[in-house]
Amino acid sequence: MMKKIPVQITPLKRTRYAFQRLRVCRSCHNFTVLWEKECMHCGKSAFIPVEHMAVRLTKRSMQTERLVALFLTLAGVLFSSTFQEIAICLGGGLALTVLLWIVQRQMVQTESPRKLSKWFNQEQDRLIQGLRLNIEAAVGIRPDNERLAYEMLREIGTLVDSDRNRLQQLSLLRSFILRRDMDLQLESLLLFHFDEGLAEYIGEIAKIKPELIKERTLLYVLDHEAEFLSMPGGKEILAATVGAIVRMKRYVTLYPEFIRRYARLLPKDRFLRLFRIVTTDPHLQFSNLAVEVAEIYNSKYQWDPDFQNTDKKLGHNV
Repeated sequence: MMKKIPVQITPLKRTRYAFQRLRVCRSCHNFTVLWEKECMHCGKSAFIPVEHMAVRLTKRSMQTERLVALFLTLAGVLFSSTFQEIAICLGGGLALTVLLWIVQRQMVQTESPRKLSKWFNQEQDRLIQGLRLNIEAAVGIRPDNERLAYEMLREIGTLVDSDRNRLQQLSLLRSFILRRDMDLQLESLLLFHFDEGLAEYIGEIAKIKPELIKERTLLYVLDHEAEFLSMPGGKEILAATVGAIVRMKRYVTLYPEFIRRYARLLPKDRFLRLFRIVTTDPHLQFSNLAVEVAEIYNSKYQWDPDFQNTDKKLGHNV
């Protein structure tokens, strides 16, 4: 059996957009999603957020446009033959340049996202190389600091959609003693195929943080139910998943047959929650799930005082 270690995981900082996690080196334009101070590529401490770089590039482009306007003004002055023409070219050119500068100042914030998108397309190879360096750093530090390796891989996972990265995170999480107060992820770790490590992790999450069991996870479990049943303890994992989803009436209404198959394995508090949902929902009271709930109630809980306030609502199913 794998020996688990106690860890304190740093909460993941959320951003509105994934690209906001990126920084870029002003010196060599190497990208990173991690928090190192010195660039892994050139060794300099010159990182800035990519949004700041986008603003810099936008202002540089606008400065070029103003220089062009000034050059055209100067050209007009040089080719003017009279003082009046010089005055008109100089005054008009300077006025238009000032007007251009005012308009540009107002457009910086709207033009920066477009410049950033265009820049990402141009720097795609550098971005991929930077993320590859991040992955190598996380893998390299794993033997010495598994917690830090996990946090690095988790950060990389916000931008890299890779089952390999997810499997590495799951492997590390399975070596930790997990607690409810930890900032744990689940849906971001779902794989495209069945994996026993992920299945065991789902079972553990269902017990310590059932609120993380949402529809995407439930659909993964349903798609691979046969594989869950074929693994040691798989039936208990499915029962724990059912115990997590009966928290919400919506899941009971949408997936009654799945819940029915494992209702008998629910602990008392979870079954009581299911019992109350079924006995108060007219759409469920005559379903196969209601029949199963009634049988479990009659065999295990009909004399339990916690159920006495609701047993009359079961109607003819009791």
